[in-house]
Amino acid sequence: MTYANWRSMDDTAAMRGVRSDMTREELIEVAYGARSGAARRIAVVYLDDPEITRAFALEDRDPMVRRGLARRLTNAASLEQLLDDADSSVRKAAADTLKKLQEK
Repeated sequence: MTYANWRSMDDTAAMRGVRSDMTREELIEVAYGARSGAARRIAVVYLDDPEITRAFALEDRDPMVRRGLARRLTNAASLEQLLDDADSSVRKAAADTLKKLQEK
């Protein structure tokens, strides 16, 4: 892997280090190793793996990551779990996404 600014604690610098042309292994390394929530979220979105998305949406320490990934979930049970999240913005994102799913 080339120089990885995704390791930066600065969100702007870290986001520049996450690219769509990274291998699955590199994206997994970023998702589990980045200190920046923004870099972790972008890596998970690029991975496009429902189970990894679900895990990060439910368990990531950063509400921004949980909120962003809640909008990508399609599993009602996972969204219902997020309705009990400690952060109100995550709860709202989960409720909005769940409502959209139920309207289909």
